[in-house]
Amino acid sequence: MKRQISRLVSTAFYIGFIPGAPGTYASLATAAAYYLVYRGIGRIIPDLHLSAVCLISVAGVFAAAETSRNLGVEDPKVVVIDEVAGQLLAWLFLPVSLVNIALGFVFFRIFDIWKPPPIRGLERLPGGVGIMADDLAAGIYANIFLQFYSWLAHRFWA
Repeated sequence: MKRQISRLVSTAFYIGFIPGAPGTYASLATAAAYYLVYRGIGRIIPDLHLSAVCLISVAGVFAAAETSRNLGVEDPKVVVIDEVAGQLLAWLFLPVSLVNIALGFVFFRIFDIWKPPPIRGLERLPGGVGIMADDLAAGIYANIFLQFYSWLAHRFWA
């Protein structure tokens, strides 16, 4: 039972098993879910976003570690819960709009793939922490860029 739950969580409901680019697919699914949830109940529960990032990050550490152990691979490609958490972090404290969602997706994927310092070094942390940390850092970088873009857009183009 523990193995199945860990696999369900760590693969973001089995998105990680889709061949090709599972991290990108998980980020796209997160973008779609984010838009749908926040257009519905996000306005009613303002702390939902931060709570979701924290819950997914903590659950992701444990689920990713368990799945990694079960598969015997340090950072399995099927584990995409880190992309879900990092992608959600990219939009934290920003208004929900299609522009922000699209730019947040692009910025996050750029930083997740490029892994500028110190992101790449975070992968060396042990177990589930290492699996999650680099994507959370990519989400922070993406959020900083998106916050700056939003500030510029509000200041000069509004």
